[in-house]
Amino acid sequence: MRRSGWHVPGGKGRGGRALVVMVVLGAGTLTPLRAAAPPAAPSEVVFPTQRIPLKFSHKEHLGYKLQCDFCHERAETSTSAADSLIPPEEVCRTCHKIDRNDPHKEAIPEAACEACHASADPAHPDRIQIPAPHLKFNHKAHAAQGIGCQRCHGDLRQVDVATRAQLPTMPLCLQCHQQNAQEHRANSRCATCHPSRADGTLETHFPSGTLAPSGTLKGDTHTANFIREHGRVGQDEQYCANCHRRDFCLSCHNGVVKPVAFHSNDYLSIHPIEARKESLSCNGCHRRQTFCLGCHERAGITDARTINAPGNVAIGAGGRRFHPPYEKWVLPPRTPEHHSWQAERNLRACVSCHREDTCLQCHSSIPGQNAPFNVNPHPPGFGSSNNCRAMAARNGRMCLKCHAPGDSNLTCR
Repeated sequence: MRRSGWHVPGGKGRGGRALVVMVVLGAGTLTPLRAAAPPAAPSEVVFPTQRIPLKFSHKEHLGYKLQCDFCHERAETSTSAADSLIPPEEVCRTCHKIDRNDPHKEAIPEAACEACHASADPAHPDRIQIPAPHLKFNHKAHAAQGIGCQRCHGDLRQVDVATRAQLPTMPLCLQCHQQNAQEHRANSRCATCHPSRADGTLETHFPSGTLAPSGTLKGDTHTANFIREHGRVGQDEQYCANCHRRDFCLSCHNGVVKPVAFHSNDYLSIHPIEARKESLSCNGCHRRQTFCLGCHERAGITDARTINAPGNVAIGAGGRRFHPPYEKWVLPPRTPEHHSWQAERNLRACVSCHREDTCLQCHSSIPGQNAPFNVNPHPPGFGSSNNCRAMAARNGRMCLKCHAPGDSNLTCR
């Protein structure tokens, strides 16, 4: 027989069944399963709030050497987590001589309504409310594997009314339901136990709350800071795809509007520090020429008058200087303080405040440009160099930014 509990020599249950409480794990071998009390409270999202207005003691009943299926006889054939496995009154009548015509009947064992129910009125009892869990579970399949009740529900010899606290938690389930598990070889797919949508992803929104990873598997607890740290969980796309479709990821990674929660509340005041340190990280979400420069112009930090001003040194009414003095920044000789030096070193920093037309004010030979000075940005001998031919072959349209069609300098020599 496959039971959970203890061996009672000569014991008899309802219907004359022997009270032999052991489990079969191998052919011809009877081995007690180890009791495994849940290490943490079960999820309130998976198991919604219960109401059990009973005065009942598993500890007392198990003291009479009763086995689990004496009262929960439907458990071994149950195939759905929504099945009600609470013993009906007829089961209780096996020992308790209940008489509805005499609700306060004195008997041993007790038969009065108030002995078990919070309300003594048999016509209006305080009903038990145990909502169906948001879970797929098959008691029958587990019993067929020789898994005893106490393996999942813990040792009830020290428990009175069993509540949600005696329901299994995910770490307990993962003792069998994990990849390469030797014992029972249970399926490790999330949808084995969790309800899924038509598109194959898990259902995460329930009346009892939103289901989110607890961090048991990959340390992926979805805390408020998870949006910044989710990349550290690993590159297991299939794992994330259990709950998220690819378009969910793209809404942030390829979307125009980024989630505000990614940054702290005061990030606007401190973002220049990170912008200088982690320019490549910023570029992962923001385009400097549209996002950064557009915001700076709207805020009055950078505007067209500043960009086009001679010397390009003043920022705002306060006259803050982002660049060295005009003579060092624009005029020869070319030193580390010259703008060309800095542009070659980190052009990304330049385009966070300047647009292309700023450069074309000086570096253009096209007639009609905005006050062109026709300053040659190329080194001596560039027209006859391999660099000129390579750049023209790679992208000849780039040259037309500064040279008009037919310009003698447009063709490499």
